[in-house]
Amino acid sequence: MVFSSSRRRRRFEPNTDEHRERQIEQVHALLYALLLDTVAWFLDMRQPVDEHLFPEYRLGSVAALADPRDRLNAYCNPRLLAAWEPVRRRWRGRDIRMKPDFGTTATLRIEGLDGRGTPCAVARFTDRSVLEQDSRRQYNSNEWVLTAWLRPDLEQIENATFRAAGDKDVAP
Repeated sequence: MVFSSSRRRRRFEPNTDEHRERQIEQVHALLYALLLDTVAWFLDMRQPVDEHLFPEYRLGSVAALADPRDRLNAYCNPRLLAAWEPVRRRWRGRDIRMKPDFGTTATLRIEGLDGRGTPCAVARFTDRSVLEQDSRRQYNSNEWVLTAWLRPDLEQIENATFRAAGDKDVAP
């Protein structure tokens, strides 16, 4: 009987693989939300995240917030958003409209989940968005790299960069 209760207890304790899987899922959810909410913020789209349109958006606690800046504030360091604000103002000042399309595939490399060092995630994805300004239309086909540094508890993005992928960049 003692053995049985011991087995039962262990069954409810996550093993290392389950713990790592949850960590990876949390990082994936944060990066996906960061990409989606940053685009919505730059485009000044104020509406909750539609779970039918964006089933990969897994931050349910903030999805109902209409303002993307409020969603970003929930899981990003405020200094990061303050640093991006001038870029956002320039974007808005150019009156660019965008039909986002980031494809369905991306590569993701995560380091630091073992507690040694700051957790860092690097995602590489393709941007096939359409940009419109005045009567001009531009069809993108660019590779981008999103790098995010996270708090050790994986609940907040401390810093992040978006940059065009270069030829020297290897898939994460």
